[in-house]
Amino acid sequence: MKADNFIAELKRRNVIRVAGLYLVGAWLIVQVASTLLPMFDAPHWLARSIVGLLAVGFFPALIFSWVFELTPSGLKRDEEVKPEESIAPQVARRLDRMIIAVLALALGYFAFDKFVLAPRREASLVEATEKSFAARSAAEVNTKSIAVLPFSDLSQGKDQKYFADGISEELLNALVRVEGIRVASRTSSFAYKESELGTVAIAATLKVGYIVEGSVRKSGERVRITAQLIDAINDKHLFSETYDRDLSDIFAIQAEIANSVVNALRGVLGKESKIGLAKVRADTDNLEAYDLYLKARELFLARENLGESIKLSERAVELDPNFARGWEMLSAVYAIAAPWGIRDRDYMSLSNRAAERSLELDPSLSMPWAVLGNNAQLKPPVNWDQGFDYYSKAIAADPKNATAYLWDGIGWLNVGFFDRAIESLDKALAIDPAYRNCVRWKAEALLYKGDDENALALFQRGLAEGFVVNRLNSFIGLLLQQKNRMAATLLMDHLVKKPSLRETLLNALEKPGGTHPDFESIMKQCEAEPELMTQMGRAGVCLWLGAYDQIPMAPDNDAELIIAWERFPASFRNSSGFKKTLEHLAVVDYWRKHGFPPQCHPIGGTDFECK
Repeated sequence: MKADNFIAELKRRNVIRVAGLYLVGAWLIVQVASTLLPMFDAPHWLARSIVGLLAVGFFPALIFSWVFELTPSGLKRDEEVKPEESIAPQVARRLDRMIIAVLALALGYFAFDKFVLAPRREASLVEATEKSFAARSAAEVNTKSIAVLPFSDLSQGKDQKYFADGISEELLNALVRVEGIRVASRTSSFAYKESELGTVAIAATLKVGYIVEGSVRKSGERVRITAQLIDAINDKHLFSETYDRDLSDIFAIQAEIANSVVNALRGVLGKESKIGLAKVRADTDNLEAYDLYLKARELFLARENLGESIKLSERAVELDPNFARGWEMLSAVYAIAAPWGIRDRDYMSLSNRAAERSLELDPSLSMPWAVLGNNAQLKPPVNWDQGFDYYSKAIAADPKNATAYLWDGIGWLNVGFFDRAIESLDKALAIDPAYRNCVRWKAEALLYKGDDENALALFQRGLAEGFVVNRLNSFIGLLLQQKNRMAATLLMDHLVKKPSLRETLLNALEKPGGTHPDFESIMKQCEAEPELMTQMGRAGVCLWLGAYDQIPMAPDNDAELIIAWERFPASFRNSSGFKKTLEHLAVVDYWRKHGFPPQCHPIGGTDFECK
């Protein structure tokens, strides 16, 4: 039978119409069943069975319509029906009317489901989520906990995001100092900037009982701030206020909002909660200096345009030489200038002077001590004791300074005490679980310790969250050891843009065999790769190429502080280049004074061995 004749025969026997009617009807049955069955707590297998039966019945229905024809005297086989007895055209019109009717029912049900049933299902889901959240135990959700979400920028030009973020952070910092309240970290709260999640869902994720949110509209010398406190457990507003004032009142507004939050919490939690008062640090009466400080801080936190952040911070302290937090910000951005590729000045010395100036103005500050500790552990010969002492002072001044714990952990990592490093990094993550750079450093510490499985899991977590930069090189070696060259190549692609150079470095790391014969020419190519040199420096490339004795000892090369414990190539830890690096950094002096780490031991009075 030719194709045209076959299709014509399908139409004559109404097979196509039966197929259409069956499919539309089956769809309608499935949709109705999926709505009704859950209402009666029907088992899941029943819905699957209905779909299966409808699917199984499709082809028998088509075969039946091909074989049999409806006649005035009942069903007969098609070949038994004489042409003059056939009522196929009338049956076709009936089937058409039935298809139209079922389609109308299907469209009606679709509209009813979309506009009536779906909103009810969503409302029920939200209600179930809220009930689930409210039912969580106190171990999961601390009722005396709060998160300050980033305020929205409602300014006409949408150019005041830094100011809105600054207001949010000032409130957060004020609440952090209140006794009796646990406050979610900035990193954790700000991860939900412009998020479409509702407050209940955000609170459940952050495991807090209350949320502060709001908006800022800045216009000329006037500012309007709207703030509201939400009881996320019961999903109700505890207060909502709008403050329409002159910019000169900005610190008073912040204090007023913070204490409104505190007073509202007292009212909910009761007098026995012993919640203290909130205090906002002004530090300056110069609003222009404060505005520049907020802009500089925004760039610093995002690690974007650090040169501009330096200029803004310098201008802020120029406008108000007694602005303690301005000097604190300047010391912090100076401290990271060189590692981020800005080397036109001696930023370490400038950072130290700015930190010391901020402490002269306000000895209670924490971050300047952390900056001094970080700087002390970057310039050989390193005074490790002094660096750790500075970190202790930073933590004593502010036990919630996650960065101080992070830098302390990196210090312990550098001197080879991996367990002590992980302890400090865990303290940082307890304060700020969303601190991605800290997660990466913990992965590094686990890798140095030899816990490859957990190290790689944390590293992959960072990649999944979009944190690609920082310490890729260590994991390239691990992946090559695990015979996963494809993943290693993808990571190398972030460091090296030239394909042939990527392959050369991967081959050298995969099969180390002493100093690479083309070391000098390869090094020249590497020096033309900016990302590679920023992340690893000449020291790291020397390690990969097996040129351990050529690792540079330049005082301004902080990269050497974070390669000394690389496990790949395996021969590195007991090489003369490794020992020379640790001697240069005064790590061995620290060991002889305080004791060697578990993986190293002294040999005689002058030598040592590590594994």
